[in-house]
Amino acid sequence: MLRPYSLLTGALTLSALLACGAAQAASGPCPEAAGIVRAVYNNTDKPDAQGRIRLAEGHAIVTLSDADVGAPFAVACKTWPAKPDLLLVAVPLMQDTPDPENGHVGDLDVLVLDKQTLQVRQRHRLVGLMSDDAVRIAGLAFDTARYDVAAVQRAFGIRIEREGASRANPFDETSLRLFTVHENELRMVLDGMAVNRSSGVWDTTCAGEFSESAVSLAIGDAQRRGYRNLIATESHSASRASVQQGGCEEKTIKQGKTRHTLSFDGKRYRIPKALRSMDRDIAG
Repeated sequence: MLRPYSLLTGALTLSALLACGAAQAASGPCPEAAGIVRAVYNNTDKPDAQGRIRLAEGHAIVTLSDADVGAPFAVACKTWPAKPDLLLVAVPLMQDTPDPENGHVGDLDVLVLDKQTLQVRQRHRLVGLMSDDAVRIAGLAFDTARYDVAAVQRAFGIRIEREGASRANPFDETSLRLFTVHENELRMVLDGMAVNRSSGVWDTTCAGEFSESAVSLAIGDAQRRGYRNLIATESHSASRASVQQGGCEEKTIKQGKTRHTLSFDGKRYRIPKALRSMDRDIAG
């Protein structure tokens, strides 16, 4: 988020809380993208000059690669550290839109593949999740931190970053979804928890007010319906910027931490209202 003065102690502290998760979430280009599209969607077409392939299924467009670092609409993949013989894959299935600058329409295929054969082990389609408008999707990455939600069950995550286009009202949010393999089915057990959020209102020169929050996750000892509780610690701060003696100063006016316990209801973890992301419930 564009700020008059971004190197704040509070902001750095908030960022540090997710340093481990961010490292686990880092994703690069997917060199297997072309092979994945052939194997999963039975498509042998060659990509166009923009690295895109149009599928017969629903006339969706798949982008194999994108020159932009962290481009969210290209195929993403990552070896699952917990199970190195498996490949985690996210395939944005996008529709042609008259003016992509005004938004996108698309779904997200989440797949677990055999790393050697690219055979589909499990898949889950999130309809509409890759759609956006004024608040644009800015990034997508796998999160393979140790989410041991049960004794023999480790979840993996997908983080999606969305950011607003308004300079006067900056907004940025990263949501987290967690998936588990249960009885050969890929289930989404956490749907859209905001793990990073920043917003503000300012005059685009100096004066304004800003807020930031970041969430760190831990696995609790207690469990419900076979899944351990998630302990979410939310660190939040608010600041105010103003012109002081010819310069722009930003001061923290409020900060604190809030602890939330997320329990499993048999289908998904229940997310408290304060931590629900804006893209929650878009897809199922």
